[in-house]
Amino acid sequence: MKEFKKTVDNYTFHGYEFGDTSLPSLVCFHGLTGDSKSFLGLNKYLINDFHLILLDSPGHGDSQLLDVEQDYMFSSLARRIYRVIQKITNDSIYLLGHSWGADLALHFTKICPNKIRGVILIDGGYVFPEQVDGMTEVKALVGWREYMDSSKYSSWDEVVKEYQNYTTKQWDTQLDLTIISNFKKVNDNYVLKADRFSILSTIKTFYKEPCSTTYDSLECPVLLFHATIPAADASRNKGIQKIKKDIKNIKVVGIDNTMHNIHWDYPETVANEILLWKSENNQKVY
Repeated sequence: MKEFKKTVDNYTFHGYEFGDTSLPSLVCFHGLTGDSKSFLGLNKYLINDFHLILLDSPGHGDSQLLDVEQDYMFSSLARRIYRVIQKITNDSIYLLGHSWGADLALHFTKICPNKIRGVILIDGGYVFPEQVDGMTEVKALVGWREYMDSSKYSSWDEVVKEYQNYTTKQWDTQLDLTIISNFKKVNDNYVLKADRFSILSTIKTFYKEPCSTTYDSLECPVLLFHATIPAADASRNKGIQKIKKDIKNIKVVGIDNTMHNIHWDYPETVANEILLWKSENNQKVY
């Protein structure tokens, strides 16, 4: 593992590199309250096939907060992150995004199509907010403010008890390592480390630049993993139908007994599907 800090426009981005730099690079974008360590459980199954680049998004992990709300627009953030990645590699890359990170990966690909070899979406980039009936921007912002205000825990056991609800996997030390950096101690309580301004600015961005505005521009192979719990989810089903209709080269995979953090639930299965998809597309002639 190699830790890095890269500065673009006087903002510093933090992350980690894993694996042989001669392998194809896979850049990983995390979800809205997470950081780059969200992918630690998945890394060990991919490290022999990819040069992994895990990035903390602004206001998350150890990456600097952006000062202007407009800078969190997917199109703006993708351009800035592209310049960060160029400081690590100039080769074409694969992208992997979970949740918010999936939307970011889609917009990144729209802006830099010639640099992207393929895009992997982990339960993101296909539902929120367009397919969620009644989910207005105001309602979403209220919900996220309430969530951040309530995310205060007096002990680590309380954190684990809450986060066990976000995965179907039996809790273990790997999951502890995955989420511990998402929190900081304030007045003897564990609270989310992700910056409030960053999160609320991003929620607004989902409405200004919805994921579907990228679909018709994507030419590279796309792999979408979707959760299967709850079994009946109208928003998810509508989103899957739309993305399959609008993206020409897409493979959709639902793994049984998975929630939103699919890469926590079954990391080895996710990795095997990624490697199969990569192999299948390398054999195709476009």
